[in-house]
Amino acid sequence: MHSENTLESLCGGIRTGAISAAEIRDRALSADAHLTNLNCFIRTRDLDAHFAKANDALKDAPLYGIPFSLKDNICVNGLPVTGGTPGMEGCIATRDALIVRKLKSLGAVVAGKNNMHELSFGITSVNPRWGTVGNPTAPGYLAGGSSGGCAAAVAAGIVPMAIGTDTGGSVRIPAAFCGITGFRPTSGHWSSAGIIPVSRTKDSPGLLTRTAKDALFLYDLLSPNSQLPVKQKSTRWRIGLPASMWNDLDDDVQKYCWHAVRRLTRAGFQCVELDDAVVADLNRSGTFTIPLYEFFMDFPRTLLSFGWGNRINAVFDNIRDNVVRNIIHANLGGQLISAADYSSAIQNIGVLRLQMNALFNTQQIDLLAYPTVPRSVPHLSDAERPGLFAEVIRNTDLASNAAMPSITLPVAPDDALPVGLSLDAARGQDRRLLALATSIEDILTS
Repeated sequence: MHSENTLESLCGGIRTGAISAAEIRDRALSADAHLTNLNCFIRTRDLDAHFAKANDALKDAPLYGIPFSLKDNICVNGLPVTGGTPGMEGCIATRDALIVRKLKSLGAVVAGKNNMHELSFGITSVNPRWGTVGNPTAPGYLAGGSSGGCAAAVAAGIVPMAIGTDTGGSVRIPAAFCGITGFRPTSGHWSSAGIIPVSRTKDSPGLLTRTAKDALFLYDLLSPNSQLPVKQKSTRWRIGLPASMWNDLDDDVQKYCWHAVRRLTRAGFQCVELDDAVVADLNRSGTFTIPLYEFFMDFPRTLLSFGWGNRINAVFDNIRDNVVRNIIHANLGGQLISAADYSSAIQNIGVLRLQMNALFNTQQIDLLAYPTVPRSVPHLSDAERPGLFAEVIRNTDLASNAAMPSITLPVAPDDALPVGLSLDAARGQDRRLLALATSIEDILTS
C-alpha cells in the first residue's frame, strides 16, 4: 500500500472514501505481523494495544487516519519509552512530545515505537535487548542508526512516515542505508520537548518518508507558517560540492552520486567544487566533544523532569551494548572531556556557522550536495568494526553542527545496495530545500 501511494494520495483516498482509516490500520498491522523479523518496533504489549485508532472527531483533519511510528526516545502519552536501553523499561510517558501532539492534532495515528541504537549512541541499530533492526531493502546489511527502526518501518511499507531524532546523522544515515528519504530541519525549528536527548546543541526531530515529496507535504502541515513559494532566479540553481565530502568514497557510492550530479548538470543545475578545508577542520571539533559533554547534563536532567530521576544510575548500570557502556562509563569515571574542551568546541561551532553563512553567500550557493555516507551499506558482520562510526558520520555531521536543514535522497538503482545523496541549505531555508529536493527527485527518477 504505502509503496504505491504518496502521503498526499493516501490522505486524498481517505477524504474521498476510496479507502478508510480502519483499512489503512488493518493493512499496517498485517504488514507488521508478517515482518516481525525486522525488529523495527519495541513493544511490551500486544501489537494492537500499541497501534491507536483514528480519532473520528478529527475526520476533517489533513492527516486523519494516517499511521506514523516514532523512535523510542520520543514520548507518547500512555506508552512506554525506553530509549532503547533496559534501565528505562517500565517508564510510561505521561505526556506527548510536542511533535507528537502536533501530528495527533492533524489526525495522524500512532502506530508504535521504533527500535533504535541504545541511548542513540551508535549508527548500526544493533540492539542487544530488542534485537538487530533488519534492513528490508538490503537483507543481511545494517539498517543504520540510531533511528534504524524508523527507517526500516517506512522502507518495509508498514507506515508511510516515521519520526526519528538526528544528532549527527541519525535520521539521514538509516534513510540512506534503507533507500528512503530522511530530513533534518534547521536545528531548533521543531522543538525537542518530550524527547530523551543526547545533546541540546545538536539534537533535532526529523522525518523519514518514502520520498522528498512526502517530506515536503508533511513539513507544510507541521510548519504552516513556512509555506512560502520558492523564488525563481534568472540564473541557474547553483550546487556546491564540498571537496572533503567527495574524497575517499567506496566505488558504488562514488558511481551513483556522481551519476546523479551529472544528471542535474544536464538538467541545468550548475555544480561547482568547493574548497571546504577550513569548514572541515572546524566541524571536526564538535563531532564528539559536544554531544558527549552535553549528554551527562541533558539526559539526567530530562529523566528528572519526567519523574524518572531514580532511574539514572539504573540506566547507566544496565547498558547492554558494550561499546555504549564503555563510552558512558569512561566518561562517568574519568571526566575525559573538560569544561574548557567543551567551551572551546562550542566556540568553534559558532565560528563554523558564520563560515557556512559566508560560504553560501560568497560562493552564491543554493545547496550543498554530497554522498550521505562515504561507505557502502555495511554488512551485519561489519557492525563492530572499529572506526565504522567515524566513517559513517563523516559527512552528515556538518549539517548537525552548523544547524543547517539537510535531506538525503536515494540515488542507487533498485538492484544495487542503497546509496544516499544529501542536499543541505543555509540555516532557516528548510522549505526552500524541500521544494528544490522534490524537483531534484523528479529529475533523478525520470
